[in-house]
Amino acid sequence: MNIIQKLSTLLLLLTGIGHCFGQDQGGMISGKLVTRGGDLDGTVVTNINRNKTALADKKGYFDIYGEPQDTIRFSSVYHMEYTYIIAEADMKGGVLLFPLEPLPDLSTRLNEILITKVDAGGQGFTNKYTKRYTPAERKLRTATTGILDPLVNLLSGRTAMLKKNLAYEREDFRVSKLLNTIDEERLVEYYKIPPDYVESFAYYAVSREEIRNIVNATIIDTKFLERMIAPVVLDFLEMVKTKTK
Repeated sequence: MNIIQKLSTLLLLLTGIGHCFGQDQGGMISGKLVTRGGDLDGTVVTNINRNKTALADKKGYFDIYGEPQDTIRFSSVYHMEYTYIIAEADMKGGVLLFPLEPLPDLSTRLNEILITKVDAGGQGFTNKYTKRYTPAERKLRTATTGILDPLVNLLSGRTAMLKKNLAYEREDFRVSKLLNTIDEERLVEYYKIPPDYVESFAYYAVSREEIRNIVNATIIDTKFLERMIAPVVLDFLEMVKTKTK
């Protein structure tokens, strides 16, 4: 064997050894979520770098594959989003504890926002603006009037953006999917959306990129949608409050 062959063989051996060491860096991580309040069951644990996902059980336990420097994200309806970067020491075994901070009670926050009942006629709107439309009726109305729901336009001030970025047909579809996932009763009873504003809120919600991306999915993660929609509800109710003073 000549010198070149020997060097090639040595290089292959070193490469193989390095590959083996690299493979040994990763492994399953066992964790337990801890919190001062809120249900832990179904908390989504995601390894962003490896595109791996696991669900915590009702006691907060989970297992997920990870390697040093990977970022783990924790998403829950009841808790603030939390991310953690895996350290080499975390790979030595044992159960790791991850703290989750409960979201402020939504009902309490909503009660702080006083909603004034709006008289549509008194605000210059006729009954046609508060009428509920099916998707087909909304498409026809859009085609004949050239505008989106005027109530949304007034409250959100996003007419130009909506017309520019959203196709009406796709938007109708998103609104229908949103209302099929979180029905009117829950929007009114839990999120405190005034009944006359439910459809307007749906249009406003799907104009937000974070909500639009969730609704565009083939299968909607209901818990994740409700977690992400909570701050959108608060923004919308603040706008209602401001516009009706």
